[in-house]
Amino acid sequence: MTDRTPNPNWMGPACKPDAAVAFGMRLAGGGAHQSKTMMFDELDLLLGTGLQSATELAHAVIEDNVLGKSTKNSRGLTYRHMVSLYGLNAQPALSKVLMRLWTEDLAGRRLNCLLVALARDPLLRDSAPVVLETPKGTQLYRQQVETAFNAAHPDRMSEKMVRSLAQNCNASWTQSGHLEGRAKKIRRRVSPTPSNAALAALIASACGFGGPSILSSIWLQVLDLTPDQALDQLRRAEGLGLAKIRAAGDVTEILVRQAMATTLGVPELEHI
Repeated sequence: MTDRTPNPNWMGPACKPDAAVAFGMRLAGGGAHQSKTMMFDELDLLLGTGLQSATELAHAVIEDNVLGKSTKNSRGLTYRHMVSLYGLNAQPALSKVLMRLWTEDLAGRRLNCLLVALARDPLLRDSAPVVLETPKGTQLYRQQVETAFNAAHPDRMSEKMVRSLAQNCNASWTQSGHLEGRAKKIRRRVSPTPSNAALAALIASACGFGGPSILSSIWLQVLDLTPDQALDQLRRAEGLGLAKIRAAGDVTEILVRQAMATTLGVPELEHI
């Protein structure tokens, strides 16, 4: 599999792999969750500095040690994983949107972090169905996630790797609020903000979904939203300038690229 092999669960019928990759997606391959979680606390500390350029961010982590790591080697390793997950060096449109929303929606930071991590780590995406399908209030067992990885990658990973991967992914779903607890993971319903819905719709659009299929895509399901709830949140996002909804009869058009390009100052969005 290459970085331009679309996964039908996450990519819509109109997906253009090259455009999705240019937007910031990673369509296949490994990812940071082989050794790390989505590192929400680290990203929160780093973006809390207000720095945005790749040079400044790298210097803050490696030279200024804003993350409080014990050695320069660990600082560099941590930053490499953050670059992999969030595109902090190349800063494609997806990464720029994440950084712009960080200061605009404090309550939505965790879910925005998860959405971008899902977009950029195919292995984290492999864990999503089993988490999303777990009934709210019931326990999710690590072995269920391990089974999902073994099914997605038969005979490609050692038992130790699968166990570590499942633990890291479960930790990320805990950071996002989908799971609660340390050893015993209980599925909880998350409470997305309008900007979360707008970002999910943007990613879905970049992945080839359009119109009502955006609302029912797995990107909105990640937010625990039904299509009707997703549409309601996007209407709220419209009031923030992050989306535009057009309805004519039974036809609903969802436009997020131009709205977010203008409101967030990310003109590259208009070309994806």
